[in-house]
Amino acid sequence: MKQKQSYQKGSVRKRGKKYYYRFRMEEPDGTMKMHEFPGTESKRETQQMLDEALAEYNESGKVFDPGDITVNELMDEWYAVEVEPSSRASTTRDSYRNVMDHIRSASLGSKRLKDVTIEVLQAYVDEKYYGEYDAQGNEIKHAYSESTMKEEFVVLNSIFKFAVYPKEYLKSSPMSYVKKRKKPEKIDLFGNTDSQKEIISHEQFQRIETFLQEHKNSYGIGYLYMLLPVQISYYTGLRAGELAGLCWEDVDIAGRRIIVRRSMYYDTVNKCWELKVPKNGKQRIVDFGDTLAKILTAAKAKQAADETRYGELYHSHFCQVQNICGRQHHIVFTKMSMVNEIIGSRVGHGKPLTEADKTQTLMPLNFVNRKEDGELVTTQTLKNCNKLIQQHLPDIPFHMHGLRHTYGSNMVASGANFKDLQMLMGHSDIGITLNTYAHVTEKSRKTAVDLLEKSFVK
Repeated sequence: MKQKQSYQKGSVRKRGKKYYYRFRMEEPDGTMKMHEFPGTESKRETQQMLDEALAEYNESGKVFDPGDITVNELMDEWYAVEVEPSSRASTTRDSYRNVMDHIRSASLGSKRLKDVTIEVLQAYVDEKYYGEYDAQGNEIKHAYSESTMKEEFVVLNSIFKFAVYPKEYLKSSPMSYVKKRKKPEKIDLFGNTDSQKEIISHEQFQRIETFLQEHKNSYGIGYLYMLLPVQISYYTGLRAGELAGLCWEDVDIAGRRIIVRRSMYYDTVNKCWELKVPKNGKQRIVDFGDTLAKILTAAKAKQAADETRYGELYHSHFCQVQNICGRQHHIVFTKMSMVNEIIGSRVGHGKPLTEADKTQTLMPLNFVNRKEDGELVTTQTLKNCNKLIQQHLPDIPFHMHGLRHTYGSNMVASGANFKDLQMLMGHSDIGITLNTYAHVTEKSRKTAVDLLEKSFVK
């Protein structure tokens, strides 16, 4: 129902150094009550604010007034109301908090909401898109990546929509008019034409295998435990978190298939390793061949021998489901000896088993990828693997995620159906598969040219 037209003029008065404006507003019970709002130190500006507020009230029956609330305070309120009680994953909440830290460190965070214009927001996002430069054109701050900018827009859009509704601080969101920028592409007119820089050849993969089998650090410690996840990723395209969360119960060596049920990640809030569903929220089956079957058979036998040899010093792991702030957390716990508690790496084990809830069930975890003494191989372990190989084999463009791209590209080159590849890779949409792996190989390019040439022959 439209608000009854008000013909009042309201008034402006000075209190201390500041002017305030006020007028009567209808209460839910139908009575009229005087409401006062802060203006500025200028009487003329405050009178203008009064005129605008009255016009807004006559049109909508509401006054949108943020008061002196800052963007930082709005963010905190949005996070507490909209994010904290929600079912968003811990990794999503982590990314939101990172964006909030970016905003806090910029001048935008301390600005009053009423002073945030479209121009202010556009300047903020443009700075993140392009970076900062001094008068001589030297880069002061790096530009943010495309993925980070997507997260920036998600948070900024969300907090300003929250300011519109349910808070009614603003009538409309200024983010609705902020433009996403297209970054200028870096062009190399004389460089390599191969855009698939992360893909490695089979010969390079074999060199990596040999390196991890033979290399030892100055303390005589080897890196053989990094070899198995590298091999599994090369032959199946599993993600790093999926490699870390893979259990022997998920592997059917005789049937030559892996069921990808879970992924491992580090919860920065609860400070522990946890298990979650794979990236697209669905389980999938990944088939593999005889080569990986032989590798897995040998690895399983070696782990059984290692467990017998280490005895009480061998790490064993468990999962317990705990409800924290209304959300389920599948926490990894580790049973260790006193010696392992002293010398074990912080990222190589779950929470101590002594911290588990004695009233809740513990499920044993029989991880495929582990160190010789049973210690966890985590996503952090795989990041260390990246650094190790990049340092010692700098001519190989190695990255664990690059092995996934190598797998996908090899499948395309072998004639795999894109729908099958989508299922094997665990992509939520076939468009992702097509955009990532629809590059034309040299062989298919030459075939296309040959077909064209034949069409010219009469």
